Amino acid sequence: MSSRNRSSGDRLSAASLLEWLTHDLPTVDHYCLAYSGGIDSTVLLHLLAEVREDLPAPLSAVHVDHGLHADSTTWAAHCAARCAALGVPCLSLTVDARPVSGQSPEAAARDTRYRAIAAELPRRSLLLTAHHRDDQAETLLLQLLRGSGVEGLAAMPRWRAWEQGWLGRPLLDFGRDEIKALAERRGMQWIDDPSNALQHADRNFLRHRVMPLLQSRWPSAPAAIARSAAHCGVAAESLREQVEVQLGRTESNDRRRLPLNALHGLAVDEAGRLLRAWLRHNGLDMPSTRRLEELRRQALHAGDDRAMAVAVGDQVVRRYRGCLWLTAARPPSPPVSTLIWQGDSADLGSCGRLERWLAPGGIDTDAWDRGEVSIVFRAPGMRLTPAGRQGSRTFKKLAQEYGVPPWLRESTPILTIDGQPAAVVGICVCEGFAARAGVSGWHIGWATV
Repeated sequence: MSSRNRSSGDRLSAASLLEWLTHDLPTVDHYCLAYSGGIDSTVLLHLLAEVREDLPAPLSAVHVDHGLHADSTTWAAHCAARCAALGVPCLSLTVDARPVSGQSPEAAARDTRYRAIAAELPRRSLLLTAHHRDDQAETLLLQLLRGSGVEGLAAMPRWRAWEQGWLGRPLLDFGRDEIKALAERRGMQWIDDPSNALQHADRNFLRHRVMPLLQSRWPSAPAAIARSAAHCGVAAESLREQVEVQLGRTESNDRRRLPLNALHGLAVDEAGRLLRAWLRHNGLDMPSTRRLEELRRQALHAGDDRAMAVAVGDQVVRRYRGCLWLTAARPPSPPVSTLIWQGDSADLGSCGRLERWLAPGGIDTDAWDRGEVSIVFRAPGMRLTPAGRQGSRTFKKLAQEYGVPPWLRESTPILTIDGQPAAVVGICVCEGFAARAGVSGWHIGWATV
């Protein structure tokens, strides 16, 4: 998603910011600035405060204290005071941003910050960050050094859908020098985070060592690199649109399933784009190129006798009967004790929730009303007889017949009436408990979590 570009000659001003916010973006119900207290977000705060009365929705700011510096509480107080002086409500959040094993401190702080902010924002909010043109150039170089494809080289879009609203970067057309000049001209007060000068972080190394060297030979290097990112963004958007159409043609009605026939006959890059689109539809962060290729390879070439399980974020992609399935990393654990059905729904904990409704077919209402309805799960030796069929079957055979994946079988709810199996949710009603032809009975819907 991209807005129209402003020319590089546009002056950094409240007027240009207001035009972008009110003409180039979706209609929102709330504007919120991610305010670190640094020079970039301080400039953006002042410009937003100038146009606050002309915005079609309320404005606020949010500051996240990562607790990683001895002065972080002082910084939080500074941000609260600056916002108060400008009449902008400010929410201060404190988080634990310590990295987990294998995670960089920068990634841990970023991920924790965005999660904390997302949890506080109302729906249809626009979160505004102060990323600028030099940040964009650094991002493209980092992505290039990681061997990223066209989507990675698109770097940061000016705005995109995010959580239950949008994320926008109104300073992306302006350089660090322009922002600093405005802050100094107006005598603004900001925080200098000493960690920004440490060169062990990749971005800081690029900022302090690589970019000055490039600019000594090519003074307009940041603008040129950022312009290349914009071109890649246009190309990436075109590819995404093509893949979205392709994904929409798949046969599955369940977005967490992807038919394997959608991948057959595609070139490696095309299959990778389709897999990325499918994962993006399900809200997952994009895996590395290596992990994506492993997913593609196993999906298309692993033998049918092998259980496929490729981790993507906190999910696992599995394969079953001609489809890729996106599943939880750990299968849900069914309740230990039998649950007694009461009312029109039943909470199964990590296994989800059951709801009932009346429609032709289903479970006989008289049988339901006369007996005690309970919810159990697969037990050794359990046998069931689907209504209208001859002979009983083991649960395993029934699950295979109806295409229940192995990882869902332990958590599939079974309704019993007075201790006798009456229905396997999502599969069948059992013999002796089916409503008569043309008569409405209870149907059970199962929503997993």
